[in-house]
Amino acid sequence: MTVRVAVVGLGMMGTTHFKAYQEIGEARVVAVCDVEGRKLSGDWSGVASNIDTGAARHADLSSLRTYSSYDDLLKDDGVDLVDVCLPTFLHAEMALRSFKAGKHVVCEKPMGRTSREARRMAVAAGRAGRFLGVGHVLRFWPEYVAMKEMIDSGRYGAVRSAHFSRFSPRPERSWNNWLQDPSRSGSAVLDLHIHDTDAVQWFFGRPAKVTSRGTFDAAGGVSHILSAFDCEGGAMIVAEAGWDFPPSFPFRMTARVIFEEAAAEFDSTRTPTLIVHNAKTGEVEAPAFPQVNAYAEELRYFVRCIAEGRPPERITPADAAAAIAIVEAEIKSARSGRAVKVEV
Repeated sequence: MTVRVAVVGLGMMGTTHFKAYQEIGEARVVAVCDVEGRKLSGDWSGVASNIDTGAARHADLSSLRTYSSYDDLLKDDGVDLVDVCLPTFLHAEMALRSFKAGKHVVCEKPMGRTSREARRMAVAAGRAGRFLGVGHVLRFWPEYVAMKEMIDSGRYGAVRSAHFSRFSPRPERSWNNWLQDPSRSGSAVLDLHIHDTDAVQWFFGRPAKVTSRGTFDAAGGVSHILSAFDCEGGAMIVAEAGWDFPPSFPFRMTARVIFEEAAAEFDSTRTPTLIVHNAKTGEVEAPAFPQVNAYAEELRYFVRCIAEGRPPERITPADAAAAIAIVEAEIKSARSGRAVKVEV
């Protein structure tokens, strides 16, 4: 079965997903949708990005159906899967309308603007008998997958501590300036930091409570956050993220896990990106792992779930909704200065 895909929103993530589908034999992009005619013509040269995802700057869309209206797209019976790469505050509305139209949905992270919206999306997918995939790409990022295997296998003993970070200049360009409006984007903590919040729950389980400190921008959004997570097992787990860096500062993401018998560290700015300091052998190792496009891997996974009729398990709607709930607890803690219980 070939899954027929419509990509909605041709910004950074939409163009990244469009390119990724070209690597997936089980999928075929048949339509695209955007409100900007220039993008529908295939001119993506103005698309801004904080990371090089390999997305094209120009695309030949002449063989595809192009839509400037989401309503018109949803009437297209030749579409099986709608890939929602729109601004965060539109995710829930568009997903709910897609389910009503009988479409499966892949939605970029965060799943919704609030955990309440996310839970509505999950319920609607179930009622419609359709699948909902959410783009928490770190669950497919090869270095993070390798570190997850180290933890689960216990090869280096128990985890003593872990630290995650994600730093970026402030995204100055976005459609209708939506990223700069915390009411629409959730600011850095929901748009950027949620990657590592989800990695924490994936690696160590959902935290019972969080303790956070943050800095706030003029609009009241959290532009930088540092959080400690209370997870089962007692390891010290910390994550930090912010987009309050100067334009010259390069995007950087890191993950460090300290085991009883080793220390594993990923740094996106270094080669090799992943190294292990092995306490038993005294050696510094560069583990082998598949060199894959994580965006293509995550979309391939969701496409295969649809083709095979099995609900996504690697990242479920409940997981994605929980990631938002954890972030909401972090924001509450940063504002109050107190530990906050995670309500999922």
